[in-house]
Amino acid sequence: MKKKNIYIYPLSSKDDRLGLYNPYIDDLIESLESNFNFVNKDKPSGKGILDIIKFLPKLHFIHFNWIEKVHSNRFGKLQYRFMFILIPLLKIMGVKIIWTMHNKLSHGEGDDPKTLALFNLMLRKSHLILTHASAGIDFGESLLPGVKRRMIYLSHPVKDRRLKSELQKKYDVLIWGTISPYKGIDQFLQELSTNNKLKQFKMLIKGKASDKAYFNKLEKFKNEKIEIRNEFINDDDLAHMIAESKTVLFTYSKDSILSSGVLMDSLGFGANIIGPHVGAFADLAEDGIIHTFKDLSESISLIEEECSQPVNDASAALDKFLAANSWSAFGKNFGEILKKRVR
Repeated sequence: MKKKNIYIYPLSSKDDRLGLYNPYIDDLIESLESNFNFVNKDKPSGKGILDIIKFLPKLHFIHFNWIEKVHSNRFGKLQYRFMFILIPLLKIMGVKIIWTMHNKLSHGEGDDPKTLALFNLMLRKSHLILTHASAGIDFGESLLPGVKRRMIYLSHPVKDRRLKSELQKKYDVLIWGTISPYKGIDQFLQELSTNNKLKQFKMLIKGKASDKAYFNKLEKFKNEKIEIRNEFINDDDLAHMIAESKTVLFTYSKDSILSSGVLMDSLGFGANIIGPHVGAFADLAEDGIIHTFKDLSESISLIEEECSQPVNDASAALDKFLAANSWSAFGKNFGEILKKRVR
């Protein structure tokens, strides 16, 4: 049987140069391409969603990711307006719309009316909506009653990259990834300061800062126990940092987060994770794979508890999760769903 054509968004030629490369799209394509033909796989573009025009006549599907952020990108105003032309056009042409709802709202956008408008558009017009957190279905239903019939939950795929390491634990806490206001790192550090515990934990905060003013704000908390580095992290760096850390901490705001690629990357390297009880974090906590907190004061207690325990790299729950949620398993499951539910 001939493969059906899919256009994947985003696939930008500028990601690598900006240091914003996200492997999710490449991994998604690889997991599905045995059954589907990604028409723009080898044709990345700097035009955003406007690039789709030349592919329209041959499409069966379009798969949107992070489309709610389109108005904040280059040519954002034009792309935003184009979306409200494109979606009705796709319906006329019989092109099926798939949308992965990665977050409750676009990070940093809050209640921006354009973000909300795009969310509403995708909820109403998508033929299938994928979420990587079970709470995503409840969130979608709260915005548009009845939409859950078109929604599915599949856990975010993960690569098992655990290695045996002889490195000694150098840090009590590691916070890694893009340093942005929505991650709430400043709020956690302020909570430590309020409780006179800024010097209690040996801590490394590392990643590329998206906002210079925000990074400067964090640097005010530096001391002999807290290192803060504005540096890009590659996989070798990450493996090394996780091996040297007793815990990996996530301080995300509960208002926006559903799933997290950084969470899954950390799991793939075998990290001992502490995060907010929300979205995919809550799903993993219920399976006994990670530890979660309801508020930041509780996070401090969790860190104290985990740092007092002997290091244990073995986890039957994590073994089972990593085996069941590989990218190949995801591609097989999602591919079958697409064939059955989106015709």
